[in-house]
Amino acid sequence: MPKKSMKPQAVDKDSWQDDDKIVRRKQQRREEKLSKQQEIATRKAENKLLLEQEDGLLKSGRVAKLTRAQIGSNSRPSVKLTLPENCNRIVDGASARSVDEAIKILDDAPGVDKHPEKRRKAAFLAFESRRLKQLKTEKPQLKLSQLKEIVFKEWQKAPENPMNFSLE
Repeated sequence: MPKKSMKPQAVDKDSWQDDDKIVRRKQQRREEKLSKQQEIATRKAENKLLLEQEDGLLKSGRVAKLTRAQIGSNSRPSVKLTLPENCNRIVDGASARSVDEAIKILDDAPGVDKHPEKRRKAAFLAFESRRLKQLKTEKPQLKLSQLKEIVFKEWQKAPENPMNFSLE
């Protein structure tokens, strides 16, 4: 009879076993958290051991001390660097030691247009009158407003436009 009594206990244990997905996921997260904590603890122990070894070496004086000259010779790059040209001396050999001096030199430089917007309106009117005559002969079917739109688009890219300047 003892065999019969064991069988219901095994069935009874299986019936109490929890196979819920949520419970298994919680248990898995708990195990992952514990493993991460163990990894962190081992890393801390390793770091502490390395620090103690390093401190022991420093206290015993077995580490050779370096002079500043040795450190400087070790840190210098072996490749020689070429320096770019000094941008402060580009304009006619003049040098600027402050921002104000640099602005003054650049303002006085030839070829730099200080106020192109003052000539914009007159230049546009001259460009427009010249281009409108040409476009009227090329495209007589268009209205004046359409022709003016074309002229304005051309004006934005035109070299006669004082706002289209390039710093060469």
